[in-house]
Amino acid sequence: MGTLPPMTDHLTIDTAAQDAHAWTVKVRGDLDASSAPQLGAVLLELIDHDARLVAVDLEGVDFLDSSGLRVILAASERLAKQNGQLFLQGVSAAVERVLEITGVIERLKRSA
Repeated sequence: MGTLPPMTDHLTIDTAAQDAHAWTVKVRGDLDASSAPQLGAVLLELIDHDARLVAVDLEGVDFLDSSGLRVILAASERLAKQNGQLFLQGVSAAVERVLEITGVIERLKRSA
């Protein structure tokens, strides 16, 4: 997949295959109501193409609202139904705070 052109002027998404079923998705910019559908489309495409492990790197995300969080949680649930896992890595301080406040940080951490 690689680097996708920004659909909005404030979000960039890069994807990299780790193997046939494992992907890293690196997100940079603001993840809000206008950009969340872009991330949702990328995650659903990976899941539909048999991804079983998706690591979403949010270190470069400066802002996360409920729309972005909803997209991440929906993809996580869909992968779980297919015996897969979505987890977060490289979370920025701003994103970590949102995850703590909403109580989903433990759910999206990688299981050992």
